[in-house]
Amino acid sequence: MPQFVEVARLDEFVAGAPIVVCVSDTSVAVFSIGGQLFAIEDACVRCGASLSSGSLHDHEVTCARCEWQYDVTNGRVNGVPALRIDTFSVRTTGARVMVAAKADDSGKLP
Repeated sequence: MPQFVEVARLDEFVAGAPIVVCVSDTSVAVFSIGGQLFAIEDACVRCGASLSSGSLHDHEVTCARCEWQYDVTNGRVNGVPALRIDTFSVRTTGARVMVAAKADDSGKLP
């Protein structure tokens, strides 16, 4: 069972506007989409830019610098299925938002 750390409160989220937090020395962007929370590593694999500064449409965030698109539900790069960024499990306890201290292994590609 992964360890979770409190990163925010539910009332801090505005749809489409991620909250950036530091979890175990990793910058993580937490998105609220349709009432669900998703957490991804906040760095584009192509150019290193912060994905939280990109634009969100449905469940895809577009890097503001290089325009690569990422599925925030699984971290995969749109059009390059062999590439992905780390995702983190998110849970809520009352009004508290908790993120796993370690990236998920379930979505790792070989």
